[in-house]
Amino acid sequence: MKPRGFTLIEMVMTLIVGSILVLGIAGFVDLGARGYSDTIERQRMQTQAKFVLEKMSREIRHAVPNMFSNDLVTGASDCISFYPIVTSGFYAVSGADLQFVVGSNGVTTNDIDSFSLVINPTEASPSNNVFPLSSVSSANNVFVLAGQAANLNGNSVSNRHYIYNPDGEVSYCLVNQQVHRLVNRVNLAPVSDSGVTGSLNYTPATVQNNGVVHINLNFTNDDGDESTNFRQDVQVLNVP
Repeated sequence: MKPRGFTLIEMVMTLIVGSILVLGIAGFVDLGARGYSDTIERQRMQTQAKFVLEKMSREIRHAVPNMFSNDLVTGASDCISFYPIVTSGFYAVSGADLQFVVGSNGVTTNDIDSFSLVINPTEASPSNNVFPLSSVSSANNVFVLAGQAANLNGNSVSNRHYIYNPDGEVSYCLVNQQVHRLVNRVNLAPVSDSGVTGSLNYTPATVQNNGVVHINLNFTNDDGDESTNFRQDVQVLNVP
């Protein structure tokens, strides 16, 4: 019996057809891989944007009311600055003394003697109603600022006070197309690694409205071919 096999032409045609099939399959695989990669990158950018907005919103809502500013930090294009509330409570005037309590349990004079107490703040750096707590005393869970009642200029309608760290100012700034969190305007800590442009503005409180922080950020992926914009207004919930 005469042996049979593939001719050269049959082998060449097989290689050509196989190559076409492999290239077609590779194209579909590459398209799917690129689609998956774009989806992951888009999700990463969206997740990062939501993280930045949520982090900023939470800190803004728990900041001393009205003590916000848009003062720029060197190298930044936009900034929003504020003081986080360490603790808060209610106060009362007793003769010449200013007495107050705090909402946190177990707080002693040693815990707050490096902080300041503010009542009815109306501006970023209030000149009135700010009381350093370096000489505070306490008795029966009531803190006392002796002889400070005469320095109280304008009461809070709800007798509310706020205690904050005067050296703990926090700023969120756009620096080199990233969002940075600054503590006391010294320590830079980027909270995003995507390219970010936009604006951060504060509208001061009025008699009818609370203060509002306006956030407008545009996040761009590493390739620069896709971006997403987020606009959010954060109301400062704590009021005098």
